[in-house]
Amino acid sequence: MGEKGWELLPDFRGTLFSKVDGAEVLHEAFGPVPEGLTDVPRPSALHVWSNSGWVVDADLAAAEAIAKAMVERDGSLALAAIRIAPLADAVDLGDASDEDVASLKQWKQYRVALNRIEQQAGFPLNIEWPVAPS
Repeated sequence: MGEKGWELLPDFRGTLFSKVDGAEVLHEAFGPVPEGLTDVPRPSALHVWSNSGWVVDADLAAAEAIAKAMVERDGSLALAAIRIAPLADAVDLGDASDEDVASLKQWKQYRVALNRIEQQAGFPLNIEWPVAPS
């Protein structure tokens, strides 16, 4: 007890979070939350700190949506390449049936449509994915 008597201090000891990157910081002192830290965890890597708390960064969210779309597109393109190769070989060798020729055309149209998803008005959040030939 000091000259003024007992003093009640807030107790934020324990894990706090950096407002810069959301990293956990062990805080061991009594008193208010230090500047640059918060007791609210960062909800996701898409969130940044603002004066009102964690908010979604639109640029980060858009970049993540684009990256996810490209991964999905590339996987579908790989499948199309696997399906197209033997059909194209049959056509090149003059050994293709009418069904092979039609199937090759459908797979190529599918591949072209996949490569055009970025041109869609709703890209990257609302993509109308082309349907693979059966």
